[in-house]
Amino acid sequence: MTDKARIIADLYALMPDGFTAARNKLAAEASKAGDKELGREIRSLPKPSAGAWLVNMLALHRPELVTEVLELGAVLREAQQDLDQQELRRLSGERQRLLRSAAREARALAEELGRPVSAAVGAEVEQTLWAAMTDAEAANAAASGQLVRALEANGWDPVNVDGAVADPVLVRPAAALAGKRPARPRTGGGNTNAGSAPSPREKAASVRALRAARTTLADARQRAEQAENALQTAQEEVDAVADRRDELTDEIDELRERIRTLESEVIAVDRRAGTVERARDAARRSARAARRAVEKAQARLEALDEG
Repeated sequence: MTDKARIIADLYALMPDGFTAARNKLAAEASKAGDKELGREIRSLPKPSAGAWLVNMLALHRPELVTEVLELGAVLREAQQDLDQQELRRLSGERQRLLRSAAREARALAEELGRPVSAAVGAEVEQTLWAAMTDAEAANAAASGQLVRALEANGWDPVNVDGAVADPVLVRPAAALAGKRPARPRTGGGNTNAGSAPSPREKAASVRALRAARTTLADARQRAEQAENALQTAQEEVDAVADRRDELTDEIDELRERIRTLESEVIAVDRRAGTVERARDAARRSARAARRAVEKAQARLEALDEG
């Protein structure tokens, strides 16, 4: 496993609240070690959404469940290609049961990891796994452990996996490029004066060709410098957008935690309200009884005075 592959695997195995700091630290270490390109690549890695993080956790901690889901998806796709309606009906029921079970297992895993998720996040996980069942590339993405966003499928079109994983190259190896072997120089035949000294005309042509090559090289270097500057500017913009995204996702996480805290406080207040209301009712009954006792005593006193 390459350094980059190991770094990505380690980063996307972390809890969400530790991702950004760990990523920035690893990027700084790579740049400090002299590999600035690796540092830029690590720095640009996006923090996964809550649903994507939980799918990654399934791939890491429940690989047998993910394998079962993807294997059933492959069987379903084969049945669709064969137009086997009876088999499709049977497998569709099995798919629904398996997806519901996987979504429940995902939320239970989140609880075990100390990071409980909402029903909406569980639905994202179920939707992502369904997309992985319908499309082979989506299956590769879901099983990669480096998913950065949830996947969606409509059951007909291919699943859009662009930008869905941290590094697509590590998920799907690039196809080998077929190259042609350069032609070998011909021997024999041709110009019989090849060994003779070049003529003045040939020398002048060589000088012109050399000047043209130098001009071309200078132009290429200038364009390369401009392209490098443009790349640096674009990378800075990408880093700024990634930082803003991380800030927003961190803020969302904080708000969700605040909501959970407030919900707990509401429950405690509701319980306290019930206790206080019961005490108030008891006090009301006591006050009412006391007023009646006063009224009786007053009436008795008045009767004695009249007698």
